[in-house]
Amino acid sequence: MDTYKDIPDEQEYRMPLYTSLTTRIKYVDTSAFKKIRKGAPNKVISLFSGAGGLDIGLEKAGFDTAVCIEIDADCRETLKFNRKEWTVLDDATDRDPGDIRKIDVQEILNAASLKRGQAAIVCGGAPCQPFSNIGKKQGKHDPRNGDLFLEFVRVVSGVLPKAFIFENVAGIKQARHSDVIDFMEKKFQEIGYSVSGKILNSCDYGIGQKRERFFMIGLHGSEAPAFPFPTHSVNDVEWSKFLSDLDIQPNVKPKKWETVKQVFQKLEKLDLDKSDDVKMNISDVVVERMKHIGPGENFKVLPMELRPNCWKTGKHQGHDTFGRIEADKPSPTIRTAAYNPSKGKYIHPFENRGLSSHEMAAIQDFPATWKFKSVNRAKPTLVSVGKQIGNAVPPGLAEAIGKALAMQMDSVSR
Repeated sequence: MDTYKDIPDEQEYRMPLYTSLTTRIKYVDTSAFKKIRKGAPNKVISLFSGAGGLDIGLEKAGFDTAVCIEIDADCRETLKFNRKEWTVLDDATDRDPGDIRKIDVQEILNAASLKRGQAAIVCGGAPCQPFSNIGKKQGKHDPRNGDLFLEFVRVVSGVLPKAFIFENVAGIKQARHSDVIDFMEKKFQEIGYSVSGKILNSCDYGIGQKRERFFMIGLHGSEAPAFPFPTHSVNDVEWSKFLSDLDIQPNVKPKKWETVKQVFQKLEKLDLDKSDDVKMNISDVVVERMKHIGPGENFKVLPMELRPNCWKTGKHQGHDTFGRIEADKPSPTIRTAAYNPSKGKYIHPFENRGLSSHEMAAIQDFPATWKFKSVNRAKPTLVSVGKQIGNAVPPGLAEAIGKALAMQMDSVSR
Protein backbone atom coordinates (compact mmCIF):
# COMPACT_ATOMS: atom_id res chain seq x y z
CA MET A 1 0.00 0.00 0.00
CA ASP A 2 1.19 3.47 -0.83
CA THR A 3 1.74 5.54 2.28
CA TYR A 4 1.26 9.22 2.92
CA LYS A 5 4.96 10.04 2.91
CA ASP A 6 5.57 8.28 -0.41
CA ILE A 7 3.11 10.37 -2.42
CA PRO A 8 4.03 13.74 -3.98
CA ASP A 9 1.82 16.68 -2.95
CA GLU A 10 -0.03 16.83 -6.24
CA GLN A 11 -1.09 13.14 -6.29
CA GLU A 12 -3.89 11.27 -4.58
CA TYR A 13 -2.96 8.81 -1.82
CA ARG A 14 -4.57 6.24 0.42
CA MET A 15 -4.22 6.49 4.17
CA PRO A 16 -3.64 3.33 6.20
CA LEU A 17 -7.03 3.12 7.98
CA TYR A 18 -8.30 0.41 10.31
CA THR A 19 -11.75 -0.02 11.87
CA SER A 20 -12.74 -1.75 15.10
CA LEU A 21 -15.31 -4.45 14.39
CA THR A 22 -17.03 -3.95 17.75
CA THR A 23 -17.00 -0.17 18.28
CA ARG A 24 -16.60 1.00 14.65
CA ILE A 25 -13.91 3.39 15.85
CA LYS A 26 -11.38 4.10 13.12
CA TYR A 27 -7.61 4.40 13.45
CA VAL A 28 -5.06 5.95 11.11
CA ASP A 29 -1.40 4.97 11.11
CA THR A 30 0.40 8.24 11.88
CA SER A 31 3.83 6.72 11.19
CA ALA A 32 2.95 7.43 7.58
CA PHE A 33 2.69 11.16 8.30
CA LYS A 34 5.37 13.38 6.80
CA LYS A 35 4.29 16.98 7.29
CA ILE A 36 1.36 19.30 6.77
CA ARG A 37 1.05 20.06 3.08
CA LYS A 38 2.32 23.50 2.07
CA GLY A 39 -0.56 25.94 1.89
CA ALA A 40 -2.93 23.79 3.94
CA PRO A 41 -4.66 25.40 6.96
CA ASN A 42 -2.51 25.08 10.05
CA LYS A 43 -3.75 27.72 12.50
CA VAL A 44 -5.02 26.60 15.91
CA ILE A 45 -7.43 28.40 18.24
CA SER A 46 -6.78 27.13 21.74
CA LEU A 47 -9.49 27.26 24.43
CA PHE A 48 -8.93 26.42 28.10
CA SER A 49 -5.24 26.38 27.14
CA GLY A 50 -3.86 25.71 30.62
CA ALA A 51 -0.08 25.38 30.57
CA GLY A 52 -0.05 24.52 26.87
CA GLY A 53 0.11 20.71 26.68
CA LEU A 54 -2.30 20.40 23.75
CA ASP A 55 -0.69 23.31 21.93
CA ILE A 56 2.86 21.98 22.33
CA GLY A 57 1.76 18.67 20.84
CA LEU A 58 -0.06 20.27 17.93
CA GLU A 59 2.98 22.46 17.33
CA LYS A 60 5.13 19.31 17.08
CA ALA A 61 2.65 17.97 14.54
CA GLY A 62 3.18 21.08 12.40
CA PHE A 63 0.34 23.35 13.49
CA ASP A 64 0.66 26.96 14.61
CA THR A 65 -1.22 28.27 17.65
CA ALA A 66 -2.80 31.58 16.66
CA VAL A 67 -4.50 32.48 19.93
CA CYS A 68 -4.81 31.06 23.46
CA ILE A 69 -7.72 31.68 25.84
CA GLU A 70 -7.10 30.80 29.49
CA ILE A 71 -8.61 32.24 32.68
CA ASP A 72 -5.83 31.19 35.09
CA ALA A 73 -3.28 34.01 35.44
CA ASP A 74 -0.34 31.70 36.21
CA CYS A 75 -1.09 29.59 33.15
CA ARG A 76 -1.20 32.70 30.99
CA GLU A 77 2.18 33.71 32.43
CA THR A 78 3.58 30.28 31.53
CA LEU A 79 2.25 30.51 27.97
CA LYS A 80 3.60 34.01 27.38
CA PHE A 81 7.03 33.16 28.80
CA ASN A 82 7.55 30.02 26.74
CA ARG A 83 5.94 31.07 23.46
CA LYS A 84 6.14 34.81 22.99
CA GLU A 85 4.79 34.41 19.45
CA TRP A 86 1.50 32.98 20.72
CA THR A 87 -1.26 35.53 21.23
CA VAL A 88 -2.71 35.12 24.72
CA LEU A 89 -5.98 37.00 25.25
CA ASP A 90 -5.30 39.13 28.32
CA ASP A 91 -7.81 41.95 27.92
CA ALA A 92 -9.58 42.70 31.19
CA THR A 93 -11.48 45.86 30.30
CA ASP A 94 -14.89 44.52 31.28
CA ARG A 95 -14.18 40.94 32.35
CA ASP A 96 -11.71 38.63 34.02
CA PRO A 97 -8.88 37.99 31.55
CA GLY A 98 -9.52 34.82 29.59
CA ASP A 99 -13.14 34.41 30.72
CA ILE A 100 -14.47 32.46 27.74
CA ARG A 101 -18.07 33.18 28.69
CA LYS A 102 -17.53 36.87 27.96
CA ILE A 103 -15.40 36.60 24.82
CA ASP A 104 -17.14 37.03 21.50
CA VAL A 105 -16.21 34.72 18.62
CA GLN A 106 -15.34 37.66 16.39
CA GLU A 107 -12.86 38.90 19.01
CA ILE A 108 -11.20 35.48 18.91
CA LEU A 109 -11.02 35.51 15.11
CA ASN A 110 -9.61 39.05 15.10
CA ALA A 111 -6.94 38.11 17.64
CA ALA A 112 -5.99 35.11 15.48
CA SER A 113 -6.06 37.18 12.27
CA LEU A 114 -8.50 34.69 10.77
CA LYS A 115 -11.92 34.66 9.18
CA ARG A 116 -14.66 32.13 9.81
CA GLY A 117 -13.75 28.82 8.17
CA GLN A 118 -10.01 29.52 7.96
CA ALA A 119 -8.79 27.91 11.20
CA ALA A 120 -7.43 24.40 11.03
CA ILE A 121 -8.32 23.33 14.58
CA VAL A 122 -10.17 24.56 17.63
CA CYS A 123 -8.93 22.59 20.62
CA GLY A 124 -9.50 22.60 24.34
CA GLY A 125 -10.10 20.69 27.52
CA ALA A 126 -12.94 22.32 29.44
CA PRO A 127 -12.37 22.10 33.22
CA CYS A 128 -12.80 18.45 34.11
CA GLN A 129 -13.71 18.56 37.80
CA PRO A 130 -17.50 18.40 37.23
CA PHE A 131 -17.09 15.04 35.43
CA SER A 132 -14.23 13.54 37.44
CA ASN A 133 -14.58 10.35 39.48
CA ILE A 134 -12.83 12.29 42.24
CA GLY A 135 -15.06 14.87 43.87
CA LYS A 136 -18.77 15.66 43.78
CA LYS A 137 -19.42 14.45 40.22
CA GLN A 138 -22.03 17.15 39.58
CA GLY A 139 -21.38 17.26 35.85
CA LYS A 140 -23.27 19.92 33.92
CA HIS A 141 -24.98 20.97 37.17
CA ASP A 142 -21.72 22.08 38.78
CA PRO A 143 -22.28 25.82 39.45
CA ARG A 144 -18.58 26.64 38.97
CA ASN A 145 -17.83 25.35 35.47
CA GLY A 146 -20.16 22.47 34.61
CA ASP A 147 -21.50 24.32 31.56
CA LEU A 148 -18.21 25.29 29.94
CA PHE A 149 -18.58 22.56 27.33
CA LEU A 150 -21.30 24.83 25.90
CA GLU A 151 -18.69 27.53 25.33
CA PHE A 152 -16.58 25.07 23.35
CA VAL A 153 -19.59 24.29 21.16
CA ARG A 154 -20.31 28.01 20.74
CA VAL A 155 -16.77 28.83 19.62
CA VAL A 156 -16.53 25.89 17.21
CA SER A 157 -19.87 26.92 15.70
CA GLY A 158 -18.67 30.50 15.25
CA VAL A 159 -15.13 29.75 14.06
CA LEU A 160 -16.06 26.74 11.86
CA PRO A 161 -12.56 25.19 11.83
CA LYS A 162 -11.60 22.27 9.60
CA ALA A 163 -11.41 20.09 12.72
CA PHE A 164 -11.73 20.22 16.50
CA ILE A 165 -10.36 18.39 19.53
CA PHE A 166 -12.31 18.29 22.80
CA GLU A 167 -10.66 16.66 25.84
CA ASN A 168 -12.05 15.73 29.24
CA VAL A 169 -11.78 13.11 31.96
CA ALA A 170 -12.95 9.58 31.22
CA GLY A 171 -15.79 10.11 33.70
CA ILE A 172 -17.66 12.25 31.18
CA LYS A 173 -18.53 8.99 29.39
CA GLN A 174 -20.48 7.68 32.37
CA ALA A 175 -24.21 7.20 31.92
CA ARG A 176 -25.04 10.10 34.24
CA HIS A 177 -23.31 12.50 31.80
CA SER A 178 -24.49 10.90 28.53
CA ASP A 179 -26.70 13.86 27.68
CA VAL A 180 -23.60 16.10 27.55
CA ILE A 181 -21.92 13.96 24.89
CA ASP A 182 -25.20 13.50 22.99
CA PHE A 183 -25.83 17.26 23.00
CA MET A 184 -22.35 18.08 21.72
CA GLU A 185 -22.46 15.47 18.96
CA LYS A 186 -25.89 16.68 17.82
CA LYS A 187 -24.83 20.33 17.70
CA PHE A 188 -21.63 19.56 15.81
CA GLN A 189 -23.42 17.33 13.30
CA GLU A 190 -25.95 20.10 12.65
CA ILE A 191 -23.15 22.37 11.37
CA GLY A 192 -21.51 19.74 9.17
CA TYR A 193 -19.07 17.87 11.40
CA SER A 194 -18.60 14.15 11.62
CA VAL A 195 -17.66 13.20 15.16
CA SER A 196 -15.77 10.39 16.91
CA GLY A 197 -15.29 9.91 20.63
CA LYS A 198 -12.97 7.58 22.50
CA ILE A 199 -11.10 7.17 25.79
CA LEU A 200 -7.37 7.12 25.02
CA ASN A 201 -4.61 5.90 27.33
CA SER A 202 -1.41 7.95 27.11
CA CYS A 203 0.64 4.78 27.62
CA ASP A 204 -0.46 3.55 24.22
CA TYR A 205 1.27 6.53 22.58
CA GLY A 206 4.67 6.41 24.27
CA ILE A 207 3.91 8.44 27.41
CA GLY A 208 5.28 6.95 30.65
CA GLN A 209 1.98 7.42 32.48
CA LYS A 210 -1.32 5.57 32.77
CA ARG A 211 -3.63 8.42 31.93
CA GLU A 212 -7.05 7.73 30.44
CA ARG A 213 -8.86 10.73 29.01
CA PHE A 214 -11.87 11.14 26.75
CA PHE A 215 -11.33 12.79 23.38
CA MET A 216 -13.98 13.93 20.96
CA ILE A 217 -12.64 14.83 17.54
CA GLY A 218 -14.56 16.32 14.65
CA LEU A 219 -13.86 16.81 10.97
CA HIS A 220 -15.90 19.13 8.76
CA GLY A 221 -17.43 17.69 5.61
CA SER A 222 -16.09 14.18 6.05
CA GLU A 223 -16.96 10.77 7.40
CA ALA A 224 -16.21 9.92 11.03
CA PRO A 225 -12.61 10.92 11.81
CA ALA A 226 -10.03 8.33 12.85
CA PHE A 227 -7.91 8.33 15.98
CA PRO A 228 -4.15 7.75 15.84
CA PHE A 229 -3.16 4.08 15.68
CA PRO A 230 -1.50 3.04 18.97
CA THR A 231 2.28 2.76 18.91
CA HIS A 232 2.84 1.04 22.29
CA SER A 233 1.29 -1.83 24.23
CA VAL A 234 1.55 -3.38 27.69
CA ASN A 235 2.28 -6.84 26.26
CA ASP A 236 1.87 -9.09 23.21
CA VAL A 237 -1.35 -10.65 24.49
CA GLU A 238 -3.16 -7.33 24.74
CA TRP A 239 -1.79 -6.24 21.38
CA SER A 240 -3.09 -9.42 19.74
CA LYS A 241 -6.52 -8.76 21.26
CA PHE A 242 -6.48 -5.24 19.84
CA LEU A 243 -5.46 -6.41 16.35
CA SER A 244 -8.01 -9.24 16.30
CA ASP A 245 -10.82 -6.68 16.55
CA LEU A 246 -9.73 -4.78 13.43
CA ASP A 247 -11.15 -5.21 9.94
CA ILE A 248 -7.58 -5.35 8.61
CA GLN A 249 -4.77 -6.71 10.77
CA PRO A 250 -1.50 -4.92 9.97
CA ASN A 251 1.84 -6.56 10.54
CA VAL A 252 2.90 -4.04 13.15
CA LYS A 253 4.86 -4.74 16.32
CA PRO A 254 4.37 -2.11 19.02
CA LYS A 255 6.92 -0.78 21.43
CA LYS A 256 6.58 -1.62 25.11
CA TRP A 257 4.94 0.88 27.43
CA GLU A 258 7.37 3.56 28.61
CA THR A 259 8.35 3.19 32.28
CA VAL A 260 9.04 5.77 34.98
CA LYS A 261 12.65 4.60 35.06
CA GLN A 262 13.04 5.39 31.36
CA VAL A 263 11.45 8.82 31.82
CA PHE A 264 13.78 9.67 34.71
CA GLN A 265 16.85 8.38 32.86
CA LYS A 266 16.13 10.81 30.02
CA LEU A 267 15.68 13.63 32.53
CA GLU A 268 18.95 12.84 34.31
CA LYS A 269 20.92 13.13 31.07
CA LEU A 270 19.86 16.76 30.64
CA ASP A 271 21.73 19.69 32.14
CA LEU A 272 18.66 21.61 33.21
CA ASP A 273 18.20 24.98 34.81
CA LYS A 274 16.42 24.03 38.02
CA SER A 275 15.50 27.53 39.11
CA ASP A 276 11.81 26.70 38.70
CA ASP A 277 11.97 23.17 40.16
CA VAL A 278 9.88 22.87 43.34
CA LYS A 279 8.92 19.99 45.60
CA MET A 280 7.12 19.39 48.87
CA ASN A 281 9.01 19.65 52.15
CA ILE A 282 8.83 16.30 53.92
CA SER A 283 9.13 16.00 57.71
CA ASP A 284 11.35 13.43 59.41
CA VAL A 285 8.28 11.55 60.62
CA VAL A 286 6.95 11.19 57.07
CA VAL A 287 10.38 10.16 55.76
CA GLU A 288 10.44 7.41 58.39
CA ARG A 289 7.08 6.17 57.11
CA MET A 290 8.36 6.18 53.54
CA LYS A 291 11.23 3.84 54.50
CA HIS A 292 8.66 1.10 55.10
CA ILE A 293 6.93 1.47 51.73
CA GLY A 294 8.22 -0.72 48.90
CA PRO A 295 7.49 -0.38 45.16
CA GLY A 296 3.76 -0.67 44.56
CA GLU A 297 2.96 -0.70 48.28
CA ASN A 298 0.97 1.93 50.18
CA PHE A 299 0.14 3.09 53.71
CA LYS A 300 -1.51 -0.24 54.53
CA VAL A 301 1.90 -1.90 55.10
CA LEU A 302 2.88 0.65 57.75
CA PRO A 303 3.13 -0.51 61.38
CA MET A 304 0.20 0.89 63.37
CA GLU A 305 2.50 3.01 65.52
CA LEU A 306 3.67 4.88 62.41
CA ARG A 307 0.22 5.54 60.99
CA PRO A 308 -1.61 8.82 61.57
CA ASN A 309 -4.99 8.32 63.21
CA CYS A 310 -6.93 8.62 59.96
CA TRP A 311 -5.07 5.57 58.59
CA LYS A 312 -5.59 3.34 61.65
CA THR A 313 -9.30 2.64 61.24
CA GLY A 314 -9.02 0.69 58.00
CA LYS A 315 -11.80 2.84 56.51
CA HIS A 316 -9.52 5.05 54.44
CA GLN A 317 -10.79 4.98 50.84
CA GLY A 318 -7.60 5.77 48.94
CA HIS A 319 -6.35 2.45 47.58
CA ASP A 320 -3.12 4.08 46.38
CA THR A 321 -2.68 6.64 49.18
CA PHE A 322 0.92 7.10 50.30
CA GLY A 323 2.08 4.58 47.72
CA ARG A 324 5.48 4.23 46.11
CA ILE A 325 5.74 4.51 42.34
CA GLU A 326 6.98 1.36 40.57
CA ALA A 327 9.99 2.25 38.44
CA ASP A 328 9.50 -0.58 35.94
CA LYS A 329 5.95 0.47 35.05
CA PRO A 330 4.30 3.62 33.75
CA SER A 331 3.43 6.19 36.39
CA PRO A 332 -0.07 6.42 37.80
CA THR A 333 -2.06 9.40 36.54
CA ILE A 334 -0.33 12.67 37.43
CA ARG A 335 -3.04 14.70 39.13
CA THR A 336 -2.86 18.29 40.36
CA ALA A 337 -1.42 17.32 43.77
CA ALA A 338 0.97 14.63 42.54
CA TYR A 339 3.76 16.34 44.48
CA ASN A 340 2.06 15.20 47.71
CA PRO A 341 2.59 11.48 48.52
CA SER A 342 -0.53 11.42 50.73
CA LYS A 343 -2.67 12.16 47.65
CA GLY A 344 -1.87 8.96 45.76
CA LYS A 345 0.90 6.63 44.64
CA TYR A 346 3.35 9.52 44.49
CA ILE A 347 6.36 8.53 46.63
CA HIS A 348 9.50 8.75 44.51
CA PRO A 349 10.47 5.29 43.18
CA PHE A 350 14.06 5.43 44.51
CA GLU A 351 14.13 8.13 47.19
CA ASN A 352 12.13 8.88 50.33
CA ARG A 353 10.40 12.02 49.07
CA GLY A 354 7.65 13.19 46.79
CA LEU A 355 7.96 14.03 43.11
CA SER A 356 9.52 17.33 42.09
CA SER A 357 7.81 19.58 39.57
CA HIS A 358 10.45 18.70 36.95
CA GLU A 359 9.73 15.00 37.46
CA MET A 360 5.98 15.54 37.25
CA ALA A 361 6.42 17.54 34.04
CA ALA A 362 8.67 14.85 32.54
CA ILE A 363 6.10 12.14 33.29
CA GLN A 364 3.47 14.39 31.66
CA ASP A 365 5.77 14.61 28.60
CA PHE A 366 6.37 18.37 28.75
CA PRO A 367 9.60 19.49 27.04
CA ALA A 368 12.43 19.70 29.56
CA THR A 369 12.92 23.36 28.63
CA TRP A 370 9.29 24.33 29.37
CA LYS A 371 9.17 26.73 32.32
CA PHE A 372 6.18 26.98 34.65
CA LYS A 373 5.47 30.42 36.02
CA SER A 374 3.49 32.16 38.75
CA VAL A 375 2.55 35.83 38.45
CA ASN A 376 4.98 38.19 40.21
CA ARG A 377 7.12 35.34 41.57
CA ALA A 378 10.66 34.28 40.68
CA LYS A 379 9.73 30.65 41.35
CA PRO A 380 6.26 29.15 40.83
CA THR A 381 4.24 28.03 43.82
CA LEU A 382 3.94 24.29 44.33
CA VAL A 383 0.14 24.40 44.22
CA SER A 384 0.13 26.40 40.99
CA VAL A 385 2.67 24.29 39.16
CA GLY A 386 0.87 21.15 40.32
CA LYS A 387 -2.37 22.38 38.77
CA GLN A 388 -0.64 23.46 35.57
CA ILE A 389 1.01 20.08 35.09
CA GLY A 390 -1.78 17.87 36.42
CA ASN A 391 -4.51 19.43 34.28
CA ALA A 392 -2.55 19.22 31.03
CA VAL A 393 -2.83 16.92 28.03
CA PRO A 394 0.53 15.16 27.49
CA PRO A 395 2.07 16.82 24.42
CA GLY A 396 3.05 13.48 22.87
CA LEU A 397 -0.56 12.33 22.85
CA ALA A 398 -1.69 15.67 21.42
CA GLU A 399 0.95 15.34 18.71
CA ALA A 400 -0.38 11.92 17.69
CA ILE A 401 -3.95 13.25 17.48
CA GLY A 402 -2.72 16.28 15.55
CA LYS A 403 -0.95 14.12 12.98
CA ALA A 404 -4.01 11.92 12.58
CA LEU A 405 -6.23 14.93 11.93
CA ALA A 406 -3.68 16.57 9.62
CA MET A 407 -3.65 13.49 7.38
CA GLN A 408 -7.44 13.38 7.24
CA MET A 409 -7.86 17.12 6.73
CA ASP A 410 -5.48 16.91 3.80
CA SER A 411 -7.43 13.99 2.35
CA VAL A 412 -10.75 15.90 2.63
CA SER A 413 -9.29 18.99 0.93
CA ARG A 414 -8.13 17.09 -2.15
